[in-house]
Amino acid sequence: MRHLFPLFLILLVLSCNKSEKNKATVDLNFQTNNGASAYSFSEYFTNGDGIKIRIEVLQFYIADVRFVDKKGEETTVADIALVKCINGNGSMSMQIPAGDYTAIKFGIGVPDAMNQAGPAAYTAADHPLSSTQNTYWGMNSMYRFVMIDGKYDLTGDGIDEGGFSYHTGFNDCYRELELAHDFSFDKKGTHTEKISIDLSKLFYSAGSIVDVTTESNFHGDYSQIDLAIRLSNNFAAGLSIQ
Repeated sequence: MRHLFPLFLILLVLSCNKSEKNKATVDLNFQTNNGASAYSFSEYFTNGDGIKIRIEVLQFYIADVRFVDKKGEETTVADIALVKCINGNGSMSMQIPAGDYTAIKFGIGVPDAMNQAGPAAYTAADHPLSSTQNTYWGMNSMYRFVMIDGKYDLTGDGIDEGGFSYHTGFNDCYRELELAHDFSFDKKGTHTEKISIDLSKLFYSAGSIVDVTTESNFHGDYSQIDLAIRLSNNFAAGLSIQ
């Protein structure tokens, strides 16, 4: 009997090592686009109103990341991440059991339980929900989900006539996405998957219009929630896997 406990520890270590060897590293890269063309923040693109738009800041929360296998079973690989797009590119990394999958699911925003907990529950400075990220609305006791700031040029002469700042929040703005795609992850391999963010859909998407000149900001005023909902819908509609 005295040898059972050490034997249990040996088996546990072997099991953990085997589990680690069976995992793959997946880097999920986000690339901003204007339609089918890559877009960097130093450029302008034209929205549906013919207005030149230039993005300066884009960051957003990705939550509850799951991969779906052929049987429809889901494997959760990340609970929350803050994706900061620098000049049009952002990324997050995760570990996942090796194998084949048919889709990825995730939420855009902060799930309700995490939203209610607030930054006091996340004391590690590098945690995506810590106060050091500066994404918490103290006045509304909630996080900002998607943060997009930029400028617009009405005449196309390269001179900006105004700016916009959209910081969505509230549970009304949380969006769940499922992107169908065939994934195959090798044991101990490193894989890169690309998700496109089509910013041309931010202001015009399936009849959902945002007028940048008259609706230039959202910062948590619930009386303007319709604007935040349209922005949330349009941003989600612009995401696709490559």
